[in-house]
Amino acid sequence: MKSNFITIAIGSVAESDKLRQMLEKNKLAVKCEFLHSSLVTQKISVLEEDVMKAMRTIEVADNKRNTKHFKSENPIILIPVDFSDYSIKACEIGFGIAQKLGAEIMLLHTYFSAAVSFPKIYPDEEIVALLAQSGKDIDNLSAQLQEKIAKNELPNIPYSYIVKEGVPEDVIIEQAQKTHPVLVVMGTRGKNQKEYELIGSVTAEVIEHCSVPVLAIPESVLASKTPFGNVLFATNFDDKTLSSFDNMMKFLGEFKFKLFFVHFEAKKDAWNEIKLSGIKHYFSKNYPDIETDYSIISEESGNILVGFDKFVAEHQIGLIVLNTHKRNLFAQLFNPSIAKKMVFHAKVPILVFHT
Repeated sequence: MKSNFITIAIGSVAESDKLRQMLEKNKLAVKCEFLHSSLVTQKISVLEEDVMKAMRTIEVADNKRNTKHFKSENPIILIPVDFSDYSIKACEIGFGIAQKLGAEIMLLHTYFSAAVSFPKIYPDEEIVALLAQSGKDIDNLSAQLQEKIAKNELPNIPYSYIVKEGVPEDVIIEQAQKTHPVLVVMGTRGKNQKEYELIGSVTAEVIEHCSVPVLAIPESVLASKTPFGNVLFATNFDDKTLSSFDNMMKFLGEFKFKLFFVHFEAKKDAWNEIKLSGIKHYFSKNYPDIETDYSIISEESGNILVGFDKFVAEHQIGLIVLNTHKRNLFAQLFNPSIAKKMVFHAKVPILVFHT
């Protein structure tokens, strides 16, 4: 019976060569192939019966270094994928952002199996089957990306792919801690997400606990369009507002956009107008070249989402920017109930910074 080769990683020629040498040193048969029409990216495959040993070898080496096994001098954008339409859309948008920032892409797929948690009960064959399927899925995704690159529908950005076992949100956060990406880009719903869970439980957890900026891409966003244009920067006028905006500008400085500085309030508060005047003075002095607009949106007819939807539609907002501190995102933005409704309700990309 002929043995099948299963894709376990994708990377540059140099990265693939390092991984190949490491696996061959552990007496594994390795196949390195150029990825479709690419001459700079290779996929690394091992025999089906060697998949478990190969993954464990990579995991041990990764833990020893406490860094990603594919090193890069360029900034990294981390894109978790589950091969749903949402994650494919995140890939396409992530490539556009990477081109602007001079970054590389790291695709991360996670799987969870009881066979790993209870290896004495479940056979290795179950994990091998999962990895074999993910290998096929990443081959299909890579073929789609390479086809779009060949048609100039996507920029030719270097990218790599890794697969890890574990609870998705935990693995994504851990990988972000190891690789220090400049951004995590995620679809707001996963492959098995229920229709009513708009933002997705995994994405919500990553937004809440990841220490690097997270860009959440909802279903309604056009796949090939980089989500910048008119930007809504939401604030509650706390002492972190100006520093968080400065951090945002370090990231968005390469993009052209009109800024809408917005505060949401449950009821009218005269002090908010005074605080807003101070913000206007700061921006006119420090960012004179940015076209800005300032607004306070009050609750209408018992539903803040009415004013929110109206503002986003009228001003053609393409990106919502939020800032969160170490404490709970929804507990420190405006009014907790307002913030949670707004974030889960949004139909445009949400970029969350942490200070």
